[in-house]
Amino acid sequence: MLAASSFDDIIAITVFSIFVSVAFSAAGGEGENMTVKVMIGMNIFYIITGMFFGAIIGFAMGAFNKIQASEGCVKWSKFVVMLTLAILTPVFCNNTGFEESKYIGIITFGFVCFKVWGEKKPDEELAKFWKICQPFLFGTIGASVQFDSMDGGVVGYALLLICIGLIFRWFATYSAVSMESGKYSTKERGFMAFAWMPKATV
Repeated sequence: MLAASSFDDIIAITVFSIFVSVAFSAAGGEGENMTVKVMIGMNIFYIITGMFFGAIIGFAMGAFNKIQASEGCVKWSKFVVMLTLAILTPVFCNNTGFEESKYIGIITFGFVCFKVWGEKKPDEELAKFWKICQPFLFGTIGASVQFDSMDGGVVGYALLLICIGLIFRWFATYSAVSMESGKYSTKERGFMAFAWMPKATV
C-alpha cells in the first residue's frame, strides 16, 4: 500500500499540475499565448526531465556503497546528502523555469536511492528526522490556508467537490483491489478503500 500510494502521488501531482497550468492559462495568467496542446506537451516534457535527472542523481548515490567506513557513518552521510539534494531540487527547478519537474524529480530520486542502496539505506535516520519535521510540515500547510480571503459562497461547493472525489476514489480503490479474485477478503478491500481516502494536500 505504501509503494502504491507513492506511485499514486506521482500521478495525482503530475495530472494536477497539468490542469492547473491549463486553467491559469485560460484565465489569462502566465502562458496565456500558448495553446492547450503546447502547454500539455511542455508539462509532459518537464515531467520526463524531472524523472530523468532524478534517476541519474539517484543512481549516482550508489557510490556511497563503495565507501570504506563504519556502517553508521555511511548511513548518516547518505541521509545528509539525500536530504540536502531533496531541499535544493525545488530551489534549482524554480530558478531554472522547470517548476513542474521538482516533485517528480524528488520522488524518482528517492525511489532510485531506495533501489541502489538496498539494505544499506538510511531508513532509521530518515524515520527519526520525519518524526521531528512532520508536525512542522503539516502545521505550516494548515497555516497557509487564508480563511479571511475565502469567498464564503464557494465553501459549500468545495466541500461537495471533495466528497464527490472521495466517493469516486473509494469505489475506484475497491474495484482495483478486487481485480484479483480471492486475493483479498471483503474486509481487506474495504480497509484499503478507506485507507486510500485521506491523501493530505494531494
